[in-house]
Amino acid sequence: MPELPSELAIGTLRLVRDLVVEVGRQVVALGDELRAASDKPGVDVVTAADGFSENALCTALHQHFPTHRIAAEEGTRLGPEDSPWCWHIDPLDGTGNYSRGLGHWAISVGLAHGDQPVLGVVHGPQCGVTVFGASGLGAWSHDTPLPAATAAGDPRRWMIATDWPWELSERARTNRLLDRLAPRIRQYKTFGSAALDLAHVALGLVDAYAISRIFAWDQAGGAAVLRALGYELRRWDGTPWSLAHRDIVACRPGMWSVLGEACAAEGAEAASGPGHRR
Repeated sequence: MPELPSELAIGTLRLVRDLVVEVGRQVVALGDELRAASDKPGVDVVTAADGFSENALCTALHQHFPTHRIAAEEGTRLGPEDSPWCWHIDPLDGTGNYSRGLGHWAISVGLAHGDQPVLGVVHGPQCGVTVFGASGLGAWSHDTPLPAATAAGDPRRWMIATDWPWELSERARTNRLLDRLAPRIRQYKTFGSAALDLAHVALGLVDAYAISRIFAWDQAGGAAVLRALGYELRRWDGTPWSLAHRDIVACRPGMWSVLGEACAAEGAEAASGPGHRR
């Protein structure tokens, strides 16, 4: 697993955390000025806040890391295409929530070396979530170190987060997964933001997160934090996960024997294909 040198990682992590928190503060302060929404393909939505946040984040990161690639959800591409380092940016994950005035939305920034996330920040300005971490360093919630991943225990106590993919054809797969796990676990949770769901796993608020099709910018920040804490990251067919893939199961150690049985019938074939657009 690639790791940044510790001194560089600490400095980079602090810089990016402070940047993300500041952009989140600006989005909240501007309020309804940025809430105007328009439709994207399918049933997705985008707001002025997405563009505002993306521009601020990408401009700053490109100034600090001009030799790195930057790939953001709303289309910004900066830096050399052949760089091994890429910043995957979701400027506002949970736009549907944000557009309705719900506080469950987040900014997610992840740095990857190739297809492997090594550093990430997830910040939910209106829901009180700020997690960040890097491979070899560990992770934090605000200023408090987060503990390493622990076993989940009895499945009857598990809480598992999921969400409907924006691609309508994938939603039936999610429903079938829920049907298979429903008799065995305590509850499902859905918050409408992959970045927050991954952060909730890191915080121990839920035990796992599974979704069949999302993009690299949805996953990179939270996956980096979870990897730094020792959580398991797999594809739906049980093979190793990376940002090259669009399906993910992130869970506490020891859960895969149950989750894998439920996911196996779906496999990863429908979720294969590029996980990112650099």
